[in-house]
Amino acid sequence: MEHPGLQDRDGLGSDPGAFCLRPHADYACRHSGACCTAGWAIPIEAPAFERVRVHFGAKDHFRIDPSPSDGAPAILNPGLDGACVFFEADRGRLCAVHRELGEDSLPSACRQYPRVVLNDARGQLISLSHYCPTAAALLLDDQPLDIVHAPPSLTLGGRAEGLDARGVLPPLLRPGMLADVEGYATWERRAVAMLGRGELSAARAIATIDAATRAILSWSPGRGSLAATVDREFDVALAPEPDEDLGADRARVHACLASVPRGLSARSIEGLEEHWPAVASWWPDVDRAARAYLAARLFGNWIVYYGQGLPTIVEYLRVCLSVLKLEAARQQTSPSPWQTVLEAIRNADLLLVHLVNTKSLARQLSLRHQSSSAS
Repeated sequence: MEHPGLQDRDGLGSDPGAFCLRPHADYACRHSGACCTAGWAIPIEAPAFERVRVHFGAKDHFRIDPSPSDGAPAILNPGLDGACVFFEADRGRLCAVHRELGEDSLPSACRQYPRVVLNDARGQLISLSHYCPTAAALLLDDQPLDIVHAPPSLTLGGRAEGLDARGVLPPLLRPGMLADVEGYATWERRAVAMLGRGELSAARAIATIDAATRAILSWSPGRGSLAATVDREFDVALAPEPDEDLGADRARVHACLASVPRGLSARSIEGLEEHWPAVASWWPDVDRAARAYLAARLFGNWIVYYGQGLPTIVEYLRVCLSVLKLEAARQQTSPSPWQTVLEAIRNADLLLVHLVNTKSLARQLSLRHQSSSAS
């Protein structure tokens, strides 16, 4: 099916049913090496493992899993400096496996990165992890925030992998009430468009999405289509600029940190609030990049299938903005506002995409919404 509100992109070849945000359509690896030097232990699937093991013959490059549950019998060991043992820093920042054996011999994680994929009844929705500097830089370009067909380079020729929600019920509108596919797709499209409105700050755009969503929650079957209700409420919604609340920002980031599984570590945010006023003075200059980041975390998000309705996603947007703000405060000594927001985006996704357990965070956000509604 066509994604509601899809914008055609002239000259762009596409895989039918695959969509992305316009800024992401131009993604191509620029060999920054960030993923190859992050210190991640990468599982490698059996066919690729055999080819790599036979070709390179270095046993200390792998950690063997005697009873793998995911078809990956080994893990690539990072070196002492955190870099993958096959990363060639002195040969164009390339991968020895890719160079000598080809793409099909790469671990699946390496082929897929930095894609964040959701497959559901609308098709394949592809966003990116902006821990990748190349992906993060795309959000600094002044492009419209709309939904377009994803090019084959982004879909990996149809081999992009991600959360498969094709066989499950549609997302919840609210506890006890399902949305329908068209209604939720319209909500997502209108929320992305709201984040694209240049006259609204990121915080005000979220507040307006929240106002529209609260009105939509009263919908029930027999009162017209959900999609029409979504359009009507978004047409009239406009919230005032919310007050700054660093205490709420801190609480939201702590909810993220509490959702990081044991064994993984995330950096503390203690003391970052005191640096925010210095960042706040120029934040409006980079607010468009913040809105683009929020749109990227909203589009094709997984939270919708783990949470308790649309308010969970709205709260997730607030969490993303809070993380981004405090990460900008961490980077406040960077040489320019744009470099600050670039590094803030990267570190926000390191936490939100790579460290946080999405199911755990969705549960926390749903509980937070239920608690605030009850009070």
